[in-house]
Amino acid sequence: MNPDHARFAEWDAAYVLGALAPAERREYEEHVESCRLCRESVAELTPIPGLLARLTPERASAVLEEPAAAAGAPRPELLGAVREEGRRRRIRRVRLRFAMAAAAVAVVLTAVLVPVALLRPLDSETIAFEVVADVPLSATATLTPVGWGTRIELDCGYGEAGASGDSEGTWPYALYVVDRTGHRSQISSWRASPGESAQLSAGTALGLDDIASLEIRALGTGDVLMLGEPD
Repeated sequence: MNPDHARFAEWDAAYVLGALAPAERREYEEHVESCRLCRESVAELTPIPGLLARLTPERASAVLEEPAAAAGAPRPELLGAVREEGRRRRIRRVRLRFAMAAAAVAVVLTAVLVPVALLRPLDSETIAFEVVADVPLSATATLTPVGWGTRIELDCGYGEAGASGDSEGTWPYALYVVDRTGHRSQISSWRASPGESAQLSAGTALGLDDIASLEIRALGTGDVLMLGEPD
């Protein structure tokens, strides 16, 4: 007899019914290869799943509860085995519910996290501008590498007072990008009123690593008002 047989002797029915955990199943299969008694037991129990599939829960309960004639009464150990199989099937159902719940959670997390990852690319960079002139401005920009260069999303806020605007009370601004050689080019312009904010999207053919800085300038005078530098 295989010295490990005593440990695995009660695993046969759970194995046939598919109630073992994956690790337990692999362990039991390795044992069965060298244990004749367990192989024979598994062979004897193999028809049980098909028979149980034909038996309704109501009929199974009735069979267990109804008194049997003395001459034809099943052996007590057989009834115990049937009850044990019922217990193991309940354990398997519980395991299945946990597995389904875990799978549902994984699907929900995937549905939530994947769009967030798409909206916030891992290789994008956000920079905060520094004010270099006496103006009530605040601004941040998100730089995202794309196939044709770099996309720039600018978010700029304005205070109630500051540099004088035109007769309509608006201030004209321009966004410049400066490359590593010092060459600068205008990529966007806009107008803003005191107390408002603006969001705009621009782009440059420069790669993210080729951008030395971004500048917000007064469109009329060309003065640099804010400066932002990628890390």
